[in-house]
Amino acid sequence: MAIICRDYNLLFIMTPRTACTAVGELLCEHYGGQFLPAENILDSRGRILVEKKHSTLSQLIQHKALTAEEAKSLLKIAAVRNPFDSLVSLYVKKRSKYQPLLSDSASWVNRRPRYAADMKYCRTHSFNQWILKACSRKVIKRLLGFRASFFSEYVQGVDVILRYERIEEDLKVVFNESGITWKASIPTVNRTEERTDRDYRSYYSRLTALVVGFACSYDLKTYGYQF
Repeated sequence: MAIICRDYNLLFIMTPRTACTAVGELLCEHYGGQFLPAENILDSRGRILVEKKHSTLSQLIQHKALTAEEAKSLLKIAAVRNPFDSLVSLYVKKRSKYQPLLSDSASWVNRRPRYAADMKYCRTHSFNQWILKACSRKVIKRLLGFRASFFSEYVQGVDVILRYERIEEDLKVVFNESGITWKASIPTVNRTEERTDRDYRSYYSRLTALVVGFACSYDLKTYGYQF
């Protein structure tokens, strides 16, 4: 999903785990934002093709939620986050926060079979075991000489990239430069309360820190992040 604010010619692409729910709430409440698409786009088997929450610009255009011409006329914004920190948040969500959804056959996790299977894996495996599994494809891509990225599909085609670590400050700058009045602070919503340690470094072994550093080298270099 993205948030479109038609009165402000603004499109916010919701990159996972970058405070996108909070920013989306701000845009919907104070800037007339609307979800795009309004609901998940499903295939004939009921599996999610385009998520209501985390869709990319190319998906929106491909599945006709937005035309290419409309996209050109909008200020397109997305956010990124330190991959090391983002992966900790993802693991905790899968292992703890989202586990009750597995018992609900109609939940969104069960419309994404691979995601549900990974949640079951997280339930019985440590963070470091999961990291080796989760990053294996990106490691192989890197070894084959291809670029691996957690964010490229979400930031592709956008005009402005925000940083999760300073999301409100960055968004204020964008609004100021675009002549949009800042109306309220970004609310605190959808935090991963199950996360016991906010220092992501404490979750990593020496090996998995090296693995993520290699797998995410493009993101780390491009956005200036480090372990």
